[in-house]
Amino acid sequence: MRAYKSIFKLRLINSLQYRTSAIAGILTQIAFGLMYIMLFRAFYSQGNIPENFTLNQMSSYIWLQQMFFVLLYIGEKNRPIVSQIEQGNISYELVRPLNLYGNWYFTLYAQKLSSALLRFFPVLLFSILLPAGWGLSFPASFPALILFIINLIVGSLLAVAINMLCYCLLFNTMSSIGIFSILNTLAVLFNGSLIPIPLMPNWFQSIVNFLPFRYVNDLAFRTYVNSIPLNEALIQTAIQFAWLVLIILIGNLWMKKNLKKVEVQGG
Repeated sequence: MRAYKSIFKLRLINSLQYRTSAIAGILTQIAFGLMYIMLFRAFYSQGNIPENFTLNQMSSYIWLQQMFFVLLYIGEKNRPIVSQIEQGNISYELVRPLNLYGNWYFTLYAQKLSSALLRFFPVLLFSILLPAGWGLSFPASFPALILFIINLIVGSLLAVAINMLCYCLLFNTMSSIGIFSILNTLAVLFNGSLIPIPLMPNWFQSIVNFLPFRYVNDLAFRTYVNSIPLNEALIQTAIQFAWLVLIILIGNLWMKKNLKKVEVQGG
């Protein structure tokens, strides 16, 4: 475990150096946050207000989404890892006394966390200065805040676990074209990134609830804004943990199966 901590720390420090990219990301998240809120305020102005998702809850949901966008994003492509698989450079990783799945998992998580840390505070500061209905409100209660933090951490781990399935599949396809784009499209559709899940039709919400994507971000955000009662949120947190364990287990087994068939050609 000490080796994985070292990998995580090294990747985190390296990624924190990209400040220009972070500034561009901050401006992008603020612009998209305002755009989405204006869009949904127009929807609310027509009287289409869900019972468990008020205007203030909606604006807070959007800003939480923008603050943790990178941390919870599904479908990003790590080019060095993709290159290792496609070009055969994975042989260097195989000689290390480390579990390859764990190595890549912590590398991806460190990359996510570093980008999120650089964007989080500026977006938070901007959003709390906005008036009600436009900005971020305080959490509904202290227990809701604690559960939100738990859901956020588990959700970020789940995002990486889902992403790792793409790298497992890449061993079979040997081409990353389309794999990550398809995963991202599915995630955006089913996790509330495009349209908050409370604003979706009931029949579509019933489909979303059977998939792991909403447990990446929607559960945490709706717990924060009190769109889900705490007792129900606790049950869904248990389901979130179950999805995390299941997908990590599947990814680990899939990776081990792939490595048994790996053939690296050349000198």
